Amino acid sequence: MEYHSGNYEKYMSTNVLKKFMVGKFNQKITSIAREAVRNAGSESLILDAGCGEGFLSCLISNDVPYAKVIGIDASADAIRMAGALNKEICFQQGDIYKMPFADKMFDLVVCTEVLEHLDKPNQAVQELLRVAKNAVLISVPNEPWFCLGNLLTLKNIKRMGNPTDHVNHWTYYGFLKYMEKFCGGGLKGYRSFPWSIILLYK
Repeated sequence: MEYHSGNYEKYMSTNVLKKFMVGKFNQKITSIAREAVRNAGSESLILDAGCGEGFLSCLISNDVPYAKVIGIDASADAIRMAGALNKEICFQQGDIYKMPFADKMFDLVVCTEVLEHLDKPNQAVQELLRVAKNAVLISVPNEPWFCLGNLLTLKNIKRMGNPTDHVNHWTYYGFLKYMEKFCGGGLKGYRSFPWSIILLYK
């Protein structure tokens, strides 16, 4: 059976507009990650939580060459594909609600396009914060623009553009407000259409 996931489709899409938007998003995420661990230097550790097939893990590893990147995902198929994509990155299967890492192990924890899929996003954010030493970088779809974009490409029409596996929906400002309750040392918001991005400081 051919492998399939929304994340895989996003990165492998041949649609020019989608490729442009994903490219801009990746540039924004890698730029924020590079700045977030700059002071940690060659000893920095970055976790890509919910790494999927490892596309973003590889981009971060290439753009922040002085940092070691580790990826974790619940899908064994995705982890196998990630491992084949980049042999130098450690990818492992695991539960985002209970990750097998020590407290404050990572200088930066990255979690993109994951919270919208989870029944217990609060619990997941708490776990991301537990393993982070300095900051957590999170992105989610910016609604209603994400769903409208799907409608424009005739995707998920019966669901008004909403993917079947998205159970949480946030506007940009709604996500900022949601993340404030986890805020210890401050937060900063970014946008990369059609996604919302938050850098949460501990």
